[in-house]
Amino acid sequence: MTYSKITISGRICTGKTTLFWLLQKKLGWPTFSASQYFRDYARTHGVSLQKAEEQNPSLTRDVDFSMKVLLQKEAHVIIEGWMAGIMANKLPGVLRILLTCNDDERMKRLAKRDGVREAEARKKIIEREKSWIAKLVQIYKRGDFFDPQNYNLIIDTTNNAPQQTLNFVLQALGYYANGK
Repeated sequence: MTYSKITISGRICTGKTTLFWLLQKKLGWPTFSASQYFRDYARTHGVSLQKAEEQNPSLTRDVDFSMKVLLQKEAHVIIEGWMAGIMANKLPGVLRILLTCNDDERMKRLAKRDGVREAEARKKIIEREKSWIAKLVQIYKRGDFFDPQNYNLIIDTTNNAPQQTLNFVLQALGYYANGK
């Protein structure tokens, strides 16, 4: 299958944002990051990114469905977010990527990124994921957001350098086979 659109989903600190920016740099396609949108929203509206109950459910739905509209409208697009792959379900030409990573490595990544101890990173990840998953289940009446069956490329980033993950995606796109 030929892919002209990409979604990147996965839990916190699986490498979504890193892959997102590497793909944007390599392909030059338009992009949308739901994660960045919510980070910016939380900062400008004085709400906690950790606590989904402080977020507006209609805003969450609007952002998630805007990803689907972009996937339907754009010739090429890279979208990153927890719901990106789910929103792309059954849309043709979309490479739906799920990034996974073992929990210990995710905690180390967050600790390093945020300059906190691993125990604090673990607490932050558990709290945020529990809160957001509960919110998404409430909104969408489903809980299979990270089920590999919803994706057509699953990459475990636990022991991968970012370039390795990028190479897996480029290979799935047929990037190297086409001599690019």
